[in-house]
Amino acid sequence: MTLPDLSLPERLLLLGADFTRHHDILLRINSAHPAHATVAAAEHIPAPQALARGALDAREAIRAAPGLYPSRDVERVLARMTQLATLAVIAADHLLDAVDLLSTAVFPSPGQKAATGLTSTQTAEAAHHIRLAGQLTGLGAEDCLAAAGLLARELRQWHPGAFRPLPALSSAQQAALEAVAAGRVTLDRQEDKVLVELGTGRITITTIRSLESRGLIRREPCALWLHAERLHLTTEGCQALAAVLGRPRSAPPATLPPAARPTAARAATR
Repeated sequence: MTLPDLSLPERLLLLGADFTRHHDILLRINSAHPAHATVAAAEHIPAPQALARGALDAREAIRAAPGLYPSRDVERVLARMTQLATLAVIAADHLLDAVDLLSTAVFPSPGQKAATGLTSTQTAEAAHHIRLAGQLTGLGAEDCLAAAGLLARELRQWHPGAFRPLPALSSAQQAALEAVAAGRVTLDRQEDKVLVELGTGRITITTIRSLESRGLIRREPCALWLHAERLHLTTEGCQALAAVLGRPRSAPPATLPPAARPTAARAATR
């Protein structure tokens, strides 16, 4: 099996990073003034649409992978990609609904009297749509990590020679890479302090710096309030993590919770 520049598990990890960026921006939009939120939400609509395309492209690449046995785990990965694509499309629909609500009052049509301001009901409903968009895609990074682990384990079983050499990672470094891939780690730049989501093990700044020095993670400006920087895997970091995912020392990705599912049926396309 010829290893392409980007393996399938690595591709899923990069997709997960895009879900994290998308989710950070949605949280920032939901706390903005309605006029700013309207513009920002409208500009952000292509992002979940691109996430949907990315998930579907990954699904097709997995289906077309030569010599990959369609096992139960592979079918789970394919189903997860279909679910993520659907959820991303529905999230885009919710953003469109929020923009429609906000723009009616903030940017009235020609000939209409400018609104004196949004009612509390309009504001609450628009915020609800933006929150739903975030909830639907909020576990995208964790889902991609879980899928990458299942796929890596499957590929390792059938094509053990297809993986890159195992990197020298301590258990703390591997745990940190997995937490970064799941979108759980930000930094307080002023205090140079690692901030992790509840339920994530402790990650020290020493571990972060060791991974940065090896070019496995990088800092990016974070859209969240009070979080100066978001940690993301580099391409080399995706390669290093993919090489160890699915092995006994890794936390079983299949135990991660499933993504939030829509409670009401909505059209998958507009």
